Amino acid sequence: MTSLSLLPAVLEILRLLLFVAIAVAGLVAFLWANYKAWKSEYYLGGAFLLSAALGAELNLVFGFALTPAVLLGSVLFICALVFRYMIRGRWMVPFLFAAPATVGVALLFLYPLVFEIYLSFHRLNLETLGDWIRTGSIEFTGLENFIQVLQVGSETKESFWLVTARTFAWTGINLVFHVFFGLVLALFLNQKIRWVGAYRTILMLPWAIPQLIAVLAWRGEFHSAYGYVNHLIQIVNEVFSFGVGDARVAPLEWIGFKPQEWWTNPQALFASICIVNIWLGIPFMMMVSLSGLQSISKSYYEAASLDGATAWQRFRHITVPLIKPVMVPSMILGMIWTFNNVNVVYLMTAQRGGSEGADILVSDLYKQAFVYNRYSFSAAYAIVIFSILLVLTVVWMRSSRMTEDPGRG
Repeated sequence: MTSLSLLPAVLEILRLLLFVAIAVAGLVAFLWANYKAWKSEYYLGGAFLLSAALGAELNLVFGFALTPAVLLGSVLFICALVFRYMIRGRWMVPFLFAAPATVGVALLFLYPLVFEIYLSFHRLNLETLGDWIRTGSIEFTGLENFIQVLQVGSETKESFWLVTARTFAWTGINLVFHVFFGLVLALFLNQKIRWVGAYRTILMLPWAIPQLIAVLAWRGEFHSAYGYVNHLIQIVNEVFSFGVGDARVAPLEWIGFKPQEWWTNPQALFASICIVNIWLGIPFMMMVSLSGLQSISKSYYEAASLDGATAWQRFRHITVPLIKPVMVPSMILGMIWTFNNVNVVYLMTAQRGGSEGADILVSDLYKQAFVYNRYSFSAAYAIVIFSILLVLTVVWMRSSRMTEDPGRG
């Protein structure tokens, strides 16, 4: 019987820590040297020679192609120009303090991002993975992966545009219900009522419960035979049904709700996922709205009441404008979180038939990468999703600024 040893894992962690320490020390030393030497008459000349030597070493020793070697080598000379003509000895202490964080960001964010962009222009899948490990090179494909992403049909048998439309519907439905019910509950909690602390605690439970536990509990409630949802729909339809002529009309069936197979019907599965995510997201928007309401001075409402303003007029002309600076950033965050929320979709559809009919972009991306092992395709897919989300965020922020100041274009 072989025994497991933690020594390889510990050594790997120590090597990583050593690499990070060397990188931090190197960056700090680089900044300090430039700050000390930027006034010297030999500064630019020495930087040029170092850049040329680095480029030659990359080309001759490490086998880099000439163009990448020149570009990488020129980084030292470009930094020297920046220190000589732009920084000019200023901001030494902030730069030195920011150097360790810069290394951390580069290792945890910048390097994976650059590698993902590189991967999106090459062909890496389960067939080519072995060759890449052995040789270190993969085939350059240009924009082929991006074209495949946008083409109709994929390994999941759903087109990119259908999944995108479903993702927009998912984001819009969830965001509308989050904001509406969150604001309604915040208005309720902002009143002078007894036991308001207890109500607030109860309403915050969906946010406090770990998402994994909450979603798994909800998934059981959507079981077709034993779940509470089907039983509740059946009871409501039986109790509140009424006759129209010779027919009986059940209220929930009339609007489309009836006991059904939630896991195998793609439309029903998508509806169940929306219900779960709405339940999970309302408390966050409620607390944000409540904080905005509590920051509004009561004197505004008292003055409006003396002027004869109705409750709706006070809400429209006082509450909405004054909580908008709080609500707009939270709505942007809510949009991003909902757009990228793969947890609820994955946990509700895992090992369930027909789950691909309820996929959103991020869950479809997950399947492309870890079920169908299309790594380069998934990298291109991720960049497309990031671009969509970036455009949405920029448009929303610009529209919100224009609404606050109509004179701005």
